[in-house]
Amino acid sequence: MDEGGEPYVREATFISRLHRYIQGQSKDKQKQLRTAFSTDNLLAAHILVDKDEFGGESRLIFDRAVIGVFRLFDRSLFQDLTDVALKIQLGGIRILLEKLQSGSMLYSDSDLDFKELIDELFHQLSELLNSIRLNLVKMQTINQELSDASELAAKSDNPQVFSLLQQESIEKISLLLSRHILPTRQFLDEKSRLKDGPNLFECLQSLRSQFERHQDHPRANAMLRYEVSFNSFHKQISKVSHSVDQFLARSKKRLQQFNAIETAFGDLVKELDATKHNLKRSQIDGQFARDNGAFMGLMQQARPKVLRISSSEAYLNNVVSDIDARVADKRLLDRGRYVELVSTKDDSTERRLARAEQIFELVKQMKMAEYQDLTLSLHRRLKEHLVDYHFVDLLEGLNFLLRSEAMLDGHILKMTNFRQRIAQSDTIYLYRKIRTERVTNL
Repeated sequence: MDEGGEPYVREATFISRLHRYIQGQSKDKQKQLRTAFSTDNLLAAHILVDKDEFGGESRLIFDRAVIGVFRLFDRSLFQDLTDVALKIQLGGIRILLEKLQSGSMLYSDSDLDFKELIDELFHQLSELLNSIRLNLVKMQTINQELSDASELAAKSDNPQVFSLLQQESIEKISLLLSRHILPTRQFLDEKSRLKDGPNLFECLQSLRSQFERHQDHPRANAMLRYEVSFNSFHKQISKVSHSVDQFLARSKKRLQQFNAIETAFGDLVKELDATKHNLKRSQIDGQFARDNGAFMGLMQQARPKVLRISSSEAYLNNVVSDIDARVADKRLLDRGRYVELVSTKDDSTERRLARAEQIFELVKQMKMAEYQDLTLSLHRRLKEHLVDYHFVDLLEGLNFLLRSEAMLDGHILKMTNFRQRIAQSDTIYLYRKIRTERVTNL
């Protein structure tokens, strides 16, 4: 029923599934199942409320309570609230409010009409509260569903599959937003104004006033609790709606970019094929780039930087030196020659001095090697061994290194004109690269 979006089951489909299910069962079991699931028996047991003919086919309509049992035990079967379903429930509450305001019955629990009205009122409010609660729980899992959909699309190697998955995801979420999330949010908005009558909160306030007028404070307090509960649901659904809006905006932008790239690439391939079939043309005509705005300014863009990994002797020596230095650090520091202190940006003088002494002892024990970027290498090594590491710790360590020949261990420093960046928290620092070279005695 949910898959087809229909409030009934076709009898042919029902019998077909029943037939497949009983295959392999014993004869006695098959007989029992056929008897139990026969249409006459289901109607007699009130599991089916009706069987009708429409369009030349027989349709089975199940009792809502029976369907509700299945939905109760499987959250995935729970139906999202729609605008129509919410208005129907609100209409029932309005009718009960009008009867209570009409004064046509005695305001006393001894009056059976009044007692039945109050029981029906609280039953409808409880059902509405539970429906919205279940709907909210299902809505709150949508973030995981969105992440899974995006991940599935990103893993696709085929551009057409990626585009199709993104389009399906956008359509599905857009439908969920417009048909379920937004109507529920508007229904729970106490500031909304409806043309056909009071909204939910106005009904609850009127009911509370009626109970207070008759000195029925327990029921008046119950209406107040319902107001608070529905209002809290509105805040939670608003958060879900905001996250869905953000996902749709990102997805639509991503899909537009993808389509633009695909279109530009297709045009470029056509121009390239034209050069292959014409011996007089070895290059794509520049007029194509001028006519197609996607390629304008492309020559002014910086080329992507290469990943500087090479098999040169100098590069391998730097890698080996860095590994040797880190291993030496590990051996020395495991001996517990320094005490860990927590770094803070503004602390007492004694604490800052103790921190500086700790960094001095740590840097002194580290093995020096040939580095193309001493600052970056020291940053990585200090970060591993200092608790609550700050950029000021790196400045302390560099200060000790630059002023101590013993720590340089036969290496010299060369300040270069190359710039590099280091990120620490939300701040990015720009510095000049320092290179170290070992001094060889001839």
